[in-house]
Amino acid sequence: MTGINIDGGRLPSPDTFSIGYETIGSFERNANGNLVGDLVAVKVAISASWRMLDNASFKRILGGTKPFFANVEYYDPERGARVTKLMHTRPGGGKVALDAAGQIWWKDVACVFVER
Repeated sequence: MTGINIDGGRLPSPDTFSIGYETIGSFERNANGNLVGDLVAVKVAISASWRMLDNASFKRILGGTKPFFANVEYYDPERGARVTKLMHTRPGGGKVALDAAGQIWWKDVACVFVER
């Protein structure tokens, strides 16, 4: 259910997946203490992270998040269905870790997707 597809390519299932909302606009308090302002939009923001990935999986995430904008498919709890939205991708880094055989693994990998 929490799987993420980017431009049709499936990312590894994240260990953590959260959806939030970013409010775009300008707001301030008036002399009476009331909040006033102009709401432009409310955009979806998705955060995903992986505790440990092999090199091929990390490469898939980096490749999918390289374009500045990409079509991201995810489960939207508000709609109760999977949806696709054009999103700005912010690739996250990871820390390299080697196992006893010298194979490369990546830990603490994270990325963020924000609706355009």
